[in-house]
Amino acid sequence: MVYTKMGLKKEIIKVMLNDEKHGNYDRARLHFIDASIWALYNCKSFQGYEIVETSDTSMVWDQIAEYRFTDPRDVTLFKLAWL
Repeated sequence: MVYTKMGLKKEIIKVMLNDEKHGNYDRARLHFIDASIWALYNCKSFQGYEIVETSDTSMVWDQIAEYRFTDPRDVTLFKLAWL
């Protein structure tokens, strides 16, 4: 949950991107950063992102990025652009 300026609660909606399309560790991180910059300029409800290192626990992915939004419309727009 996140609180707005007026004290209203808003639910956080999370979108996950993985590094499956990128063969290189550094290129995946740059892709995640590009997606966050895009979300910052195009999605008013964008709350930030976090990159999680998963190479120790996953045989498939090295990194997963979690993007947080409060508006379902922004989630749809982000998914159309980045998934």
